[in-house]
Amino acid sequence: MLNPVGALRHLAAAAAAAAAPVLVVAGVLGQGVHPERFDAKQVVVAPRGDGVRIREVVDQDFGNHQRHGYERVIPNDFGAAADVTAFSPDAPDDLSVVNEGYQTRIRIGDPDTTIDGQHRYVLTYTLPSAQLSTGQLALDIIWPDEPFETGRFEVVLTGFELRNPLCNVGRGGTSGGCTLQQVGDEYRVVFQPLEAGDGITVGGQIVRTFTPAEVAVPPIPARRGDASGLLVAGVGVTGVGAAAGTFLLARRLGRNKVAGGGAADAAYGGGGPALLMSDSAMEDFVTTEFVPPPSMTPWEGAMLLRERVDNQTVEAWYATQIAKEALVLQPGSPATLAAGPKLQMLGGEDRARLNALVSGSTPTITLDKYQPRLASLTAKVRKAQIAKAKKSNWWEKFPPGSQVHFPAAVSGVVAVAALGVVLAVWAGWRQHVLVAFGVALGGTAAVAMAAYLPLLPVRSVQGSALAIRVESFRRFLLASEGKHVDWAWQQGILREYTAWAVALGAADAWGDALADSTIPPPQLSQFTTPFLVHTYWSSLQTSSRMPSSSGSGGSGGWSGGGGFSGGFSGGSVGGGGGGGSSGSW
Repeated sequence: MLNPVGALRHLAAAAAAAAAPVLVVAGVLGQGVHPERFDAKQVVVAPRGDGVRIREVVDQDFGNHQRHGYERVIPNDFGAAADVTAFSPDAPDDLSVVNEGYQTRIRIGDPDTTIDGQHRYVLTYTLPSAQLSTGQLALDIIWPDEPFETGRFEVVLTGFELRNPLCNVGRGGTSGGCTLQQVGDEYRVVFQPLEAGDGITVGGQIVRTFTPAEVAVPPIPARRGDASGLLVAGVGVTGVGAAAGTFLLARRLGRNKVAGGGAADAAYGGGGPALLMSDSAMEDFVTTEFVPPPSMTPWEGAMLLRERVDNQTVEAWYATQIAKEALVLQPGSPATLAAGPKLQMLGGEDRARLNALVSGSTPTITLDKYQPRLASLTAKVRKAQIAKAKKSNWWEKFPPGSQVHFPAAVSGVVAVAALGVVLAVWAGWRQHVLVAFGVALGGTAAVAMAAYLPLLPVRSVQGSALAIRVESFRRFLLASEGKHVDWAWQQGILREYTAWAVALGAADAWGDALADSTIPPPQLSQFTTPFLVHTYWSSLQTSSRMPSSSGSGGSGGWSGGGGFSGGFSGGSVGGGGGGGSSGSW
């Protein structure tokens, strides 16, 4: 408890150390720069009535870009796409189909989720009015001006017997450039690669249609390998080293001055030569003491142990005033604060502060809404506690309320590393291996520095001695039994000890001891009123706080090409129906 660095702070540093290797494994860092493209496509076309049923197997590589999924925009010149289904084995495959009048926009993916890297999508749909009854097939597979290259693009026609099959590839209006090869009852053509900007149109005279054969789905193309184990291990070791190094440095910089000569000298500030000890090393001098240091208030003890002024020290101040019977906290709904019978017996500034709170026309403060006077008192108490810390001589360096910081040289190195990472990401170098190491080093060190700032304050010999004794008393409260509560009641210090329990985080243990005591219940509740601060602290805080005032990428659709007023010839790229664009969203 001597300025503990809690588990959450260690967890924050550990999470920061783990972040870089996790990001490398997830492909966010250190993967190299990969553009968006299509690894492969297979488009299978089969007759269905006067229309065509189309299956697209799309292996899409989003590269390093964050996308929701695959997008297909199909003109409605062969009828709006119908009977649409979609599936992905390795990506979100929510389906959205929107008829926009002149075209149908199909999106596969989760609008609330983005992904990158390589994924497969299987999309099927029917174009119901492909005019097969005219005896002519003229189908645009994909329009020209596609922004992405496709590593391997295969077109398969099944269920057709064609005369004079046509195949066109290239920019809009291009004729020829490819051949539909008849393989059994199918026609096939493969482009490897299909360059960005090229379109495909196929067709021919229909001799007959028949039940199409099942066309096998091609295997998933080879994927990029995961991040190398060496890189993951390297950034992991770097992150752990940065976190551990920051912790050790903070502990060394925050060593306290402790009187040498043994436990008694350390606890009572003996005259031996001062030693430098970390907070954890001081624990060796902690014993169990039945009384707190004389003339010390509970909130001062809390501040000395935790080396900070915060809600807990302010809560301890209120508990102290209730223990002194200067304030009365009345339970209820809402709870209320009022002057206690011994308010005017207080000395100095505390009496003046409380008189300003519970005097005048409204001597009772209800804890059900914002109370400006209570907020003012809480702010003044916090300010007074900071002032007390600075003039107490309990700290050699960084008393509570001061700006705690690492040496400028250390902060400068970490700031430069962090700035370098930010600039590299801004410049588009996020996937560079050095950025991964920069995140592991600079990012982890920055988080660890913030987590371990509480280790930096340095207690004086006097402050260390008092802290050891306060911690020894806290351990007594934690280990207390009913007989110890009975003893405190007999000595007339039960209210004071209850306030100490609230201040030092021992309220639950002290409450168990109270339950085991032999004190009659009416008197027990009378002498443990400081507990009410612990119970109603959230209401106290609410009444002290001013209420707050109420107050990419991918294809974007296509409008040109594919519209014909004189029928469909299929004799050039863009000379058929259907087609449209593909991309990401």
